Amino acid sequence: MVLTALIDDYLVTYLTNVSDQNINAVGLILGQSCSGKDYIIHFAKTPPFQSEQDKKLGKPVQNMKSLDDMNPNWIADHAKQTTRMLPGGMSVLGVFLVSPDDLLTPFHSKLKLILQTIHKQLDMNKYLHGNPSSEKLVLHFSSKSRKYFCKTYDVISHNIQPVEVKSVAKKWNNIECNFGIDKVKFIRTNEADWPLEKHIKVMLDEIHDNLESSVLFFEGEFKDEDDSLENVGKKKTRTTRSTKVGHDVTESSKPIRVSILTKCSNMSGSSDSDSVIETSGQLRIVGQVSCKLWLQPKMSIKEAAKALKQDIMRSLESRLEMHWDSLTEEENSEDVNCVHEPPRRVLIRLPNSNITLSDYLFPGEGAQDAKVSLEELLDIKIKGKLQILDVEGQPDITEYCKGALESESKEILPKLNSDANQFMYLGMVAAVIVLIVSLLLHLYT
Repeated sequence: MVLTALIDDYLVTYLTNVSDQNINAVGLILGQSCSGKDYIIHFAKTPPFQSEQDKKLGKPVQNMKSLDDMNPNWIADHAKQTTRMLPGGMSVLGVFLVSPDDLLTPFHSKLKLILQTIHKQLDMNKYLHGNPSSEKLVLHFSSKSRKYFCKTYDVISHNIQPVEVKSVAKKWNNIECNFGIDKVKFIRTNEADWPLEKHIKVMLDEIHDNLESSVLFFEGEFKDEDDSLENVGKKKTRTTRSTKVGHDVTESSKPIRVSILTKCSNMSGSSDSDSVIETSGQLRIVGQVSCKLWLQPKMSIKEAAKALKQDIMRSLESRLEMHWDSLTEEENSEDVNCVHEPPRRVLIRLPNSNITLSDYLFPGEGAQDAKVSLEELLDIKIKGKLQILDVEGQPDITEYCKGALESESKEILPKLNSDANQFMYLGMVAAVIVLIVSLLLHLYT
């Protein structure tokens, strides 16, 4: 069975524009796989690679002259950064190439290495990407003939298959959901010397396990997992088509709302609720994740639920990883109680489409910072001010700061021992009432 890839005319125009620059280029194919078809939503050209040594010497960035100039690790890192921005159900489907030479007949060995490196990078983090398919798309646009050719390469079996590319308008269903989180982890005395990252990953695993056992309601109804998404709320929606040329989204007048019911668990994470444990402090993740997904109408309820859960965990993993990477100096702080704000999620529409991707802004950052990310990672040129959808809003951390101060004054937290290294660490995590706020408090229900 030949795989089919669906592409829009404006994406072909993008490849033509890259070709007009008289450069060899490589980039990522972003989209969604459903029912044996790959729905392509965007091409993101990978920025030219420049070594750290060349940066220090101030050498200008050189464009790629041939496929041999490609750095697989650089392209794989681009895939990781871009995946953070994708909603659940979307992924890096493969790579595109723009060059005068035919690179698919025979299939270039360097191209195989690039695809294997991308798969390995994404497969390392189960929450960021989930279970990536081993079959990767490769689309080559010839700058000579102005034609494109497409194949798939399986990084596990090394099997190569042709792909039929069709240019058609695509329909999408919009899924929206708000997922509240209030997770507490008590730090046992034998865990006091753990790095912050390890503590947070344990909490992420517990949130994921609870989410996997949850029950989802689509428009307030429990649906059979084999039912298709297009049948949800069918009588409540009408279909409208944009008159704008190249607009690929046919959307319902009202998004499909999803509610998530999770089971209650004891705060300590212990299976024995009556047990008494000695602790050195606690971590707390509290807030709300706002989700906005774009899924194919033929997708089953089971697949839609998987995509929604993937979106929640991808968003949590992305912003928490960004957060602990930013704590190099704060981790050595002597503050006993502290409140931290990880980046909040904002949504940005793709050009010629209503599909939205995510970016994450730290406190004090705004639309200009998101604009820089889009231009660098997605190769999107934006004229004027970028319009962002601030779905989670700025948090109000006053009550959490107040709670931290009150707990300190009442000496709820245990005294730290005199060991210098342990004191340095426990000063940050041992007495944290709230480690992470604004996983993102919604300003409206």
